[in-house]
Amino acid sequence: MPEPYYKQHWIDIDADRQGAYDQILAFHPAMEPLLKPIELKSGMQVLDVGSGPGHTTLELARRVGDAGEVTGVDINAEFVARSTRRAKEAKVNAKFVNHAFPPLPFPDGSFDRVFCKNVLEYVDSAGETIVEMARVARRGGIVVAVDSDWEMLALDIGEAHRDLTDRVLAASKSIAIKEPRIGRRLYGLFLAAGLAAVKAEVMCGADVAGRSLPMLRSSLARYARDSGRVSAEEIARWLGAIDVAIRERKFFFVLPQFVVRGTRE
Repeated sequence: MPEPYYKQHWIDIDADRQGAYDQILAFHPAMEPLLKPIELKSGMQVLDVGSGPGHTTLELARRVGDAGEVTGVDINAEFVARSTRRAKEAKVNAKFVNHAFPPLPFPDGSFDRVFCKNVLEYVDSAGETIVEMARVARRGGIVVAVDSDWEMLALDIGEAHRDLTDRVLAASKSIAIKEPRIGRRLYGLFLAAGLAAVKAEVMCGADVAGRSLPMLRSSLARYARDSGRVSAEEIARWLGAIDVAIRERKFFFVLPQFVVRGTRE
């Protein structure tokens, strides 16, 4: 029997979506503040939980150098295969494991750093996954999670399209997101997992140029269609309105990123 949609849509990814995720999940310099709390150093052993197409994983591997190693774990087999090829081409110390979680398939205290970005809203249990992240961290190791809070998403493409926008976003979240409030919950879940010196930041830049269009088009629109709550015609009209808003410089999108860090005692 297939898994729930929020999980299954990461197991089954067609070629078009693979290409879209290479764009959506690419590493870029604007992500630098999200990596800073992990405090990477040469020679470290690092785990990237939910490594996806591996672009951020490879960046982590560049930072730990030849003496270190980064392991990515992901539920999607094609992500793992592509990431493995990319690591060989980039000549960095990164390896990838195809495995669902929780639990994580690693012994206690295996890693100096554990990183997880925009994954915990999709897992069966965010709390259990964070407990696992703490378990596989070494004593004194740092655990960092970055995640959205989908109930704080703000998208404005004009008042004429407000109701349609609200319907599309609600339909998307209804099937694709297991825990839409994961951003605000991270701090408490880190404490509950026994992590020490827990700190939280919220990063919230506004997209007024349409950089988020690939995500809106390839992810949220698709989820809304699959939910059956919004028609294909309505989704096409919504995407057209977004294109117009971007062209006329009336597009506004915000999705806060919560960055929470803790230390394994």
